[in-house]
Amino acid sequence: MDTFARSRSFPSLLDRLTNDDPILLSLNNLKPEIEATEKALRKLSDELKTNPEKNSVQREGERQKLQTQLNTLRAKYTTLADSVDAKQDIRDCVKRDLEWLLNANQLFLDDEQEYYPETGCSVLNYGIPDLTGKTVSGLNLVQLERRLYQIIINFEPRIIQKTLSVKVVADPLKTKHNIFVFEIEGELCTKQSPAHLHLRTEFELENCQVAVYDMP
Repeated sequence: MDTFARSRSFPSLLDRLTNDDPILLSLNNLKPEIEATEKALRKLSDELKTNPEKNSVQREGERQKLQTQLNTLRAKYTTLADSVDAKQDIRDCVKRDLEWLLNANQLFLDDEQEYYPETGCSVLNYGIPDLTGKTVSGLNLVQLERRLYQIIINFEPRIIQKTLSVKVVADPLKTKHNIFVFEIEGELCTKQSPAHLHLRTEFELENCQVAVYDMP
């Protein structure tokens, strides 16, 4: 029963498909509805106090109905607000774990993986190839995009695979300092509607350090 009640607090499937951020939209729509109900409830309560004899039974029923409506709206708002916080927590967690993943080096070299292909998804091969000392101009960026994509698929299951995009970004200023930039974008699997993830990643080849930043 609780699960059914909670599910009714979330936007319809159509809303999820046609709005970039349906939960925030629902929160914005609920605010004026709550304010209007509070105003109507205050007005009716004041009337009952100033003239308690006039249609008191009918108006008390209306007051209780408004109070129930207000409680329902507030409960919806709280549930939706909590889900927004939960989504941000998930984003932060995935961002942190991706930073750990991209700053770790794989144990097996490429030629070794040819003999032991099952190691590709193994924790023994957690991380990325060691690129220390290489130059941006000497990298096959298209191949590297594919490699990073597969590594993220292997070790970050919270990103919905069909939504994942890994793209190298042209940044001449960063390239001059032997840093290449790529963006990671996709949808995170959550109990509510998917949470959008968009990160900018800067890979410093001199020391093989990776920094991950949120994108707006």
